[in-house]
Parts: sequence; C-alpha cells; structure tokens
Amino acid sequence: SPPKGATIPYRPKPASTPVIFSGGQAYTIQGQYAIPHPDQLTKLHQLAMQQTPFTPLGQTTPAFPGLDANPPASTHELTIPNDLIGCIIGRQGTKINEIRQMSGAQIKIANAMEGSSERQITITGTPANISLAQYLINARLTSEVTGMGTL
Repeated sequence: SPPKGATIPYRPKPASTPVIFSGGQAYTIQGQYAIPHPDQLTKLHQLAMQQTPFTPLGQTTPAFPGLDANPPASTHELTIPNDLIGCIIGRQGTKINEIRQMSGAQIKIANAMEGSSERQITITGTPANISLAQYLINARLTSEVTGMGTL
C-alpha cells in the first residue's frame, strides 16, 4: 500500500558540539575555532587517562606480573639458492634492511662457500619476529620466481 502523508527524511541533529582533548585540556568546536571547555570535561578526561590499562608497545606491564612482555629470543636457519640471494639482499642491501626493519628480527646472511650452491640465512628474534621475517623472505622469493617484480 502507498505511504500516507508526506515523506519527511530523518536528519538527526548532533546531541552536542564535538569535543577534542589535547594536552590534558578539553576543547569544544564552534565554527572554525576550538574553545577551551569547562573544567568538568577536562577533569573527566584526565581521570580517564590515568585509568587506561594499556602500555606502549615494548614496555613491560607491572600490573600483569605473569605476562612476559619480552619473550625469549630464538634462532631459525634457512638455506637459499645462490642465484636467488640477490633478490633478498637487494641493491646495496636495501631489501634485507627493509625485512630487518619490518620484522624486528636480526638477519645474518653467510658468505658464499666454495663449491656450494646455497647460502645460509640465520634469523634471530622472538617467535613473532622470526615468523614475520620468514614470511617477508618467502614473499621476496615468490615474487622473484613468479616474475612478479619487486614487492
């Protein structure tokens, strides 16, 4: 059945003006300007910031003594064919440095051994660092083997 009466689209109005918190102070937006807000909101924001359970990455959490923020480092070794090692190292080491930075792992590539067609790669770090480094190395190899170009 057809609707009765005029159709009026619903356009909700904001409940209040937007509030921004910066430097421990609350500001309301009025037009193009941020106006310092009354003390109640600022105090509420400061109280909320004191109660946050999160800590920056890489820092230990004394509130959770059972949680080990720094898992023990371990080592993993890979062997890569000599003809593919260049795609992992990259020009002047750019690709391997990128993988080191992204994964957070220490990566050492052994010198070429006489008569060997492979190079040894040693990855040291947390299990997550090692896993990410392996993934990034495999992605470089896959892109080189399949001719996908640079990754």
